[in-house]
Amino acid sequence: MMSEFLVILRLGVHDLFEHRRLLLIMSFSIAIATAMYTFLVAYRNGLSSEFNEQTSNLLVVHDNQNVGDITGSRISSQAAETLAGLGISMIIPEIRAVTGTSIQNATLLRGIDLAQYTRLESFKILSGRRLKPEDPPRLAMVGVLLADREDLKAGDRISLRGRDFTIVGIFQNDTYMDNQAWISLSAAQALLAWGQDVSVYIIPDEGILHDGGALPGGLSVTRKGGTLRLIAAQYQPMLNIWQIVSLALGLGVSLTLANVLWRLAWLRRREIAILRTIGFPTISTVAYLLVQAGGITLLGVLLGGLFTVVFTTGIRLTVSSFTIVPRLGLMTLLGNLGWVGLIMFAGSLLPAWWLSRLNLAQLLHSK
Repeated sequence: MMSEFLVILRLGVHDLFEHRRLLLIMSFSIAIATAMYTFLVAYRNGLSSEFNEQTSNLLVVHDNQNVGDITGSRISSQAAETLAGLGISMIIPEIRAVTGTSIQNATLLRGIDLAQYTRLESFKILSGRRLKPEDPPRLAMVGVLLADREDLKAGDRISLRGRDFTIVGIFQNDTYMDNQAWISLSAAQALLAWGQDVSVYIIPDEGILHDGGALPGGLSVTRKGGTLRLIAAQYQPMLNIWQIVSLALGLGVSLTLANVLWRLAWLRRREIAILRTIGFPTISTVAYLLVQAGGITLLGVLLGGLFTVVFTTGIRLTVSSFTIVPRLGLMTLLGNLGWVGLIMFAGSLLPAWWLSRLNLAQLLHSK
């Protein structure tokens, strides 16, 4: 059995080298399909991750005409008195705004309560330090994506609405917040000339107010992060369309691979017939095709992996001050291997099934 397998292996490898130009073309096709599929899944994962806040126990009170999670909302500080009167135990004010004169130079601004902001968000400091309650007003923390995009580091200055702030730290939160610049709440109020107004009040979900509720003065209550997930969902249909395109491309590659393997097997039809005549099992035909499909697919996977690394590290999708980072996890890699395996086996089994229906012994007498 082992000797039979070695004969088939040698024959398949010999034909691969004999038709190496065709091998390269098919491998390149598989590489494109693989890279496109992986690239789309990685960006889908990145989009879902960046717009997903793991805070199910917090609510946001904001202006009912705007999206309070990012920008637009502006409410009076008197809302805090209303919330306190309802018995809310924790009321944390924040400012969410966008500074800049155009989409190209827009910066996501967040004014934070320096005494309480660490209770709301988890993050790690990559360089420098975090903001402290005793800090002067012209200091800032910036997210790692903003820092990479603007080539900023701790100790540099960042301009917000024409005023310079010294960066004391670079933080990473692994969400959209990595695109933000954080300054103190009072500094943000002075920068925007808002007086005592804020964008949102963040409160705990204690059963007093509920997601979807309303308050006097045109205020709405939503789950923290809920609006962001809706924003991410708006981009999913576009990604779904491109994923369908990548699946169609993979199907086309699989059919092309089946045609190529059929042609190679047809050129070896007499040798295969001889091997069958001297006792090689029917599975030997499948093994011969799988050897060639495996060689083509292996090279395609290596090239596809190289393309994916280049694309995911060299291309960052930035839309209106948001940078989306593609994320490759174990499930993505396993799904990709399954996708490649489907292309390989579909491309091998179709010509194998066709060849098994032919009377190969009769081909020994054909000219």
